[in-house]
Amino acid sequence: MWKQNGGNGQRARAEEETGNESRQESQSPSPRVSEVLPRFLEHLRLEEGCVPITLVRYRSYLEHLIAVVGDCSVANLDGDRVALFKRRLLGAGLSPATIGGRLSCLRKFLRYVRDIERLETLEPERIRRPKIPVREVEYLSKGEVERFLQAIPTEAVTSLRDRALAEVLCSTGMRISEVLSLNRSGIDWEAREARVIGKGNKERRVYFSDSAVRWLTRYLDRRWDDHPAVFVTDGGEPRRMNPQGTWKRLRRYGRLAGLSKNVYPHMLRHTMATTLLENGCPIGHIRVLLGHAHLQTTCRYYLGRLSDREAKSAHRRYLSYEPERGDETDAALQRKENNEVNELTKDHGGLELK
Repeated sequence: MWKQNGGNGQRARAEEETGNESRQESQSPSPRVSEVLPRFLEHLRLEEGCVPITLVRYRSYLEHLIAVVGDCSVANLDGDRVALFKRRLLGAGLSPATIGGRLSCLRKFLRYVRDIERLETLEPERIRRPKIPVREVEYLSKGEVERFLQAIPTEAVTSLRDRALAEVLCSTGMRISEVLSLNRSGIDWEAREARVIGKGNKERRVYFSDSAVRWLTRYLDRRWDDHPAVFVTDGGEPRRMNPQGTWKRLRRYGRLAGLSKNVYPHMLRHTMATTLLENGCPIGHIRVLLGHAHLQTTCRYYLGRLSDREAKSAHRRYLSYEPERGDETDAALQRKENNEVNELTKDHGGLELK
């Protein structure tokens, strides 16, 4: 009896100690945003397959948040602090799309804190992003593309690289992050294609025009280094190019060409898509070439973007209810067969054919 009571006492003390540990864990201070940030970025890299450029961008967004509201604990990242952050973004004159992107990053961070770290924090759904107005898709006409490409000098290796870059953007419709992540070994020169990893860690094929292959070959033949990246910086030790520099260079070439539009990398992606559409390419094929996950995305960007003149021309060219040869309906084929049988019957004096 005494031993049993002693055993019960030991169990009681063990349960009390366990309860104390649990209470201490529950009362432990919530980690600061800066402490969780590296784990969040690593999760995005390993579990969601985010490319390095995206990780750099997310880090800068959250470091800006810390600079504005302080390095508070994730439990204290409340509605008031988020409202302060939004006011700062609006006060900086950022566009609704830019603000929306930063708030989307914050929402993703809070979802990670809640669902993966299992910590108490602000509900991500409480953060509302600004309404983004539908923007007109900016692209270059065929004539503008020719003027733009011709304006890029090709004597120096640097400008030869820029011509090759512009040709690849116009040919493949890749995002600038996809182009700059491309390695030499990733190009199938015989098939004139490459596999790239796009948004959402999705792989797709992209295809190079004859012109793009020609300029890429000329550029790579002038390279003296063995860096694996297709596009690298000039001067000193070569490094993989970053997107920011490409914006400035393409804009400068657009000005040299006398274009009124500010040329930027994504404009050339839109240019590729709208050129395909103008030439009669089905929207479903454009979706695959651009790497859109949903046809709705492609339609939202490109359907209805052409002029009335282009629409009228397409109406004349494509609207026809006449069945093409080999595409007759079953009813039409049945009528044709019946007529042939009648003719044969008439030729044989009305005798039944077997």
